[in-house]
Amino acid sequence: MAEPVVDLTGAIVIVAGAGGGGIGTCSCEAALAAGAEVVAVERSSDELDKLDLLPRSVAKVAADLTDPDAPATIVQATLDAHGRIDGLVNVAGGTSIDDFGPLSDIDHQGWDRVMANNLRYVAFLNQAVARAMINAGTGGAMVNISSVSSLASQPYLAAYGAAKAGLNSLTRTMAVEWGNHGIRVNAIAPGTITTPRAGDQESPEAARRAIPLGRRGHPAEIAAAAVFLLSPQASYITGQVLAVDGGMSVKLAMLGDDNAPVFVTDPEVRARMMGSDSP
Repeated sequence: MAEPVVDLTGAIVIVAGAGGGGIGTCSCEAALAAGAEVVAVERSSDELDKLDLLPRSVAKVAADLTDPDAPATIVQATLDAHGRIDGLVNVAGGTSIDDFGPLSDIDHQGWDRVMANNLRYVAFLNQAVARAMINAGTGGAMVNISSVSSLASQPYLAAYGAAKAGLNSLTRTMAVEWGNHGIRVNAIAPGTITTPRAGDQESPEAARRAIPLGRRGHPAEIAAAAVFLLSPQASYITGQVLAVDGGMSVKLAMLGDDNAPVFVTDPEVRARMMGSDSP
């Protein structure tokens, strides 16, 4: 039998935001498949109970990640169960329909909620995990789930875009500060992903127009990238933001449905670009 391309045999990996059947659950599955021992963190005990369906049992920690005491609780529970920490994937976060609206209308409460859910908890959970890794002298790897919203302007979702852009900056800073301890820190910027929580709000036709690969992503595709970044196969990668988005972030807004610049209307020029049969 061929050896797995990604090998996490014996690694102890925390997945924060493990429930819900989306990127977090798939990250648990991918880490387990690569040979890791997983500590699953979720706010709801009900969501943690559903993880019994995973290939083998995982250690479970119920914690509200926005609680200032949560990082210490998660780290201590992991050390009690396994004695060390080798990896961390921060999946929890996201946004809700309540967060959409003009920047001119956002209030302090809404802004602070988005920052707490997407940036603040990551800063302090990573800090707590890094301290444990530094004390043990073992090094390790962390992966923060960002968003393509961090790579360009995000009209009508300003707080979320700002939080994820801050997460990218935080990732780079952590990579520099902790690199001499053998700790690698990277981020993944997913595009539109179909998850049980987010649903599939775009028609296939809309996805075809917006995404060069012509479809929304699957949570398992983000999980595969996360597990790779945790693994020894990524041993010389740190401080990076990897877009896993079907090409969404590299398609300019000025490109139309046919991927030609919308301002190019001359038939001769379009034929030269797109072929003589182009409309």
